Amino acid sequence: MLADAKGPSKSGFSSEQITAIIALVGVNALWGLSFPIIKSLNQQMEQGFDLEGMAVSTSLHVAFTSGMIGLRFLIALAIVCLFCPQLVRRARKEEWQAGIVVGLLFYFGLVLQVMGLATIPASRSGFLTSLTAVFTPLFSALVFRKLPSWNVALGVSIALIGVSVLTGLIVLDSQAFGISPDGMSKWTLGDTLTTLGSVLFTGQLLLVDYYGRRLNSAAITPGMFLAVAVAAGLTFLIMHKISLPASQIQSAGTWQIWNFLFLSPIFFGLLVFLALFCSVVAFLGMNKYQPHISAIQASVIYSSEPVFASSWALFLPGILGLLADKFGYPNETLSFPLFLGGSLILLANIVALWPRPERVG
Repeated sequence: MLADAKGPSKSGFSSEQITAIIALVGVNALWGLSFPIIKSLNQQMEQGFDLEGMAVSTSLHVAFTSGMIGLRFLIALAIVCLFCPQLVRRARKEEWQAGIVVGLLFYFGLVLQVMGLATIPASRSGFLTSLTAVFTPLFSALVFRKLPSWNVALGVSIALIGVSVLTGLIVLDSQAFGISPDGMSKWTLGDTLTTLGSVLFTGQLLLVDYYGRRLNSAAITPGMFLAVAVAAGLTFLIMHKISLPASQIQSAGTWQIWNFLFLSPIFFGLLVFLALFCSVVAFLGMNKYQPHISAIQASVIYSSEPVFASSWALFLPGILGLLADKFGYPNETLSFPLFLGGSLILLANIVALWPRPERVG
């Protein structure tokens, strides 16, 4: 664990580590906020391209998803260049290279996650994605040949149970207790793709930890955004061309529809909000502050993302509906799995991040 210049106190974390924990919790709150916003953007995109009610192929789904990702991170890169020009100019070659590697891992993890969602329930996808909290200590043990402390291992276990309850993999109610019916189904290609995506997210997390301790961690952000924007743009062009023959969309009209969406104040406004807060602020915060705690502890904090996503979904959809009624969708309701799963994940963070006093002598 990285200590600050003054060193950690004998009873727990240094002030920099406490700041990093608070910052990473805020990062997860912003990532959770992105879920209802992305859902609203997807609805607008589906209506614009007349995809509602269509049997959308995986290639077409990946094409439009990558298009949204590319636009989001292209705007994010423009914001960084405009408002943080010194960060871009002073970034060294090593930091650009590090950012590109981190960005590619992040992007291809997203693509695998989206492809997996085409064939598996969202609950399974959420659970498999949360395996980063398990893979991180395993990979760390293999690479650094050092087992995590007992409290971190316990926190990881509690977080895994909490996410499984939150996502519905484990059913808990007055009539049933156990693994949900879809949890007992046969392992599919979608499960494999989602798990591989989780592995790439773990690699991203570990690389941020590695580069952040050796380079200016915030300076890897521009390279990351550039890599995601370019990779997403190329994926969109390739997958869009493949999917066109099997879809009802004509190539000539595609760009007109994108132009129409950009001229829509609600679509463009939400996209800029997503790029500014859920990309620029969130990833700058991640890249800057994650190296101040261990990668394993960071992975447990990141397990709180679905808690924030579910919490925002309790009221934000209604607000989005007021902005544009035809793109609104119902608020979610507070359920027992949400309360219990969120409480377990909160407990996991407390256990994993509990300060350990230094041994004297």
